[in-house]
Amino acid sequence: MRSLLLFVGLAAVLPGLGGCATTQLPGASPASRLDSLRAENATLRSRLRRVEDSLRFRDDVATGQYYRDLRVLKDRLNRRTYEAQIRRQGGRTVRVLPADSLFESSTATLTAAGKKRLRAMTGHLEMAYATRSVRVEGHADDTPLSEDLQERFASNWELSAARATAVVRYLIAHSALAPSQFAALAYGATDPVASNATARGRRRNRRVRIAVLPPPQDYSRSVETSW
Repeated sequence: MRSLLLFVGLAAVLPGLGGCATTQLPGASPASRLDSLRAENATLRSRLRRVEDSLRFRDDVATGQYYRDLRVLKDRLNRRTYEAQIRRQGGRTVRVLPADSLFESSTATLTAAGKKRLRAMTGHLEMAYATRSVRVEGHADDTPLSEDLQERFASNWELSAARATAVVRYLIAHSALAPSQFAALAYGATDPVASNATARGRRRNRRVRIAVLPPPQDYSRSVETSW
């Protein structure tokens, strides 16, 4: 099949080769004739490469290799798109814990029950995400802090930051994961998941989100990670 296609491809090219012949004027120097022959040779090589590429592509289509390669490329593209979305969303959520179940009221002090819940989390992180980067996010409702609380936390930003940091410190102290794998972030009341107009909504907004990022990839161009 390939031999037949090669013959057909060359047959299509050969009629045009005569047009490549360079008309030499009488008395042309040997150097000039050599340059003409070199240019003609380069043109023929270029045409031959195009024929070979065309035949190779047809072989790939005929054997199914083209479609297999295309499927692999699409799978890679879908995977990169998924990883980019996950990173933009702050990672894959592992657990969202109500702040009221972790901390003493209006503080960043972990309760005994809160420590127990986090201790259960450490085993899961070690088994499923031993090499991943872990994000711990602190979130709050929009209720202004009392004057007494403001002596310790200037706003809900500082309170959510202190809570995220407290969770990170506990996970580091009670797991085999390296401190460099953790990051603590504070969102304050800027990313609510429910309405702050109701007590139930405010309880949902007071939360700690624990997420993991996809494993690092080697990208060919820095612009692919510049977002």
